[in-house]
Amino acid sequence: MMPNRLTETEATLAVTDRAWRAEMIRAYGPDAVLRHGFRPTASGLAGTRLRETFDARRRAVKEWRDERRPHA
Repeated sequence: MMPNRLTETEATLAVTDRAWRAEMIRAYGPDAVLRHGFRPTASGLAGTRLRETFDARRRAVKEWRDERRPHA
């Protein structure tokens, strides 16, 4: 694990998570993440801002997880 790369992936994850949460709130109201966070509605429809933020967050989570794994 490279500390600088881990820090970068954590920062990216934090930014993308905030963007997705903000879009969830805009789309579904103040309890959106609690009510829809693990439902299919959390990803939004193709071509929507919600889908864009969901996909960006999903990529950031993957990169963060990959960085936390020991490199072969």
